[in-house]
Amino acid sequence: MFNRSILYLVAVVGLVSVHGQVAVAQFPPTTSDYEYTPIEGFSQPFRSARVAASVTGIVDVRSVAEGSEVSKGDCLVKLDSSVHQKLIQISRTAMQARGELATAQAELAARQTRLQRIETLADRQHATPVELLQAREQVALAEANVLTVEEKQLQRKAEFNKLTAEADQYCIAAPFDGVIVQFLKEEGEYVGPVDPQVCELAQLNVLSVNFLVPRERRPEIQVGSQATVHFVDSNRRARGSIYFVSPFPDGETNTYTVKVRVDNDDRLLNAGSRCHLLDLNADPNAHAADQPQLTMQLK
Repeated sequence: MFNRSILYLVAVVGLVSVHGQVAVAQFPPTTSDYEYTPIEGFSQPFRSARVAASVTGIVDVRSVAEGSEVSKGDCLVKLDSSVHQKLIQISRTAMQARGELATAQAELAARQTRLQRIETLADRQHATPVELLQAREQVALAEANVLTVEEKQLQRKAEFNKLTAEADQYCIAAPFDGVIVQFLKEEGEYVGPVDPQVCELAQLNVLSVNFLVPRERRPEIQVGSQATVHFVDSNRRARGSIYFVSPFPDGETNTYTVKVRVDNDDRLLNAGSRCHLLDLNADPNAHAADQPQLTMQLK
């Protein structure tokens, strides 16, 4: 066996001396030389909320359908406001009433005229000082009565404005641009203080991708820096900006929470998708060609 191995080695050396070349197996750098471990996370709506009513009542109309895109301020659900509208009508009538004020102003005018007559008589010594004093007191009381009526009018106007503002609360509006995920109340259901939520709203034109970054990778992360996010389910990559990094790591997992904002105006990216945080401030396709290979080279 030993002699056979020696003969094989001699044959190889002879082959080199005759042809001057031999096939050599060349191993490129190992995977560790190109080591690239993506950080896993998941995407979610940038904002989501359970929209709640600030007043109690019965759901009258759902103004939009589930899955509809809405803008900030759009009415999503209308509560029955028939009783409130009656109160507004009563308040408007009271605010527009002018009879009480007209009576007070007429009484003041009469008291002032009487005072002028008594002052004229007093100049001619035909009115006593007591009569003059009483006339002046009656004018002061009439002026106070007019002021009281005017203040009541202001209070009635303020009450009307209050009821009008409260009427807007019966129309539950969207707090931000988004998509109706689902309704939590059907038409005819009661919305009370214990369970005031009527629907779920999510902002999908911007996504927040949350990652748990190991402690040793924390120096790579900076708020405001750019990052490439790979959406695994749709196999798409997108650039985003890091807008949040937790100030300290989680005690159990020894990881930092990092949030990346990704624009999604074209709706090609999905919330609830598994994601990878790729290189920071790098070409998202930089690692596509970094695959170790076994090559044969002739020398």
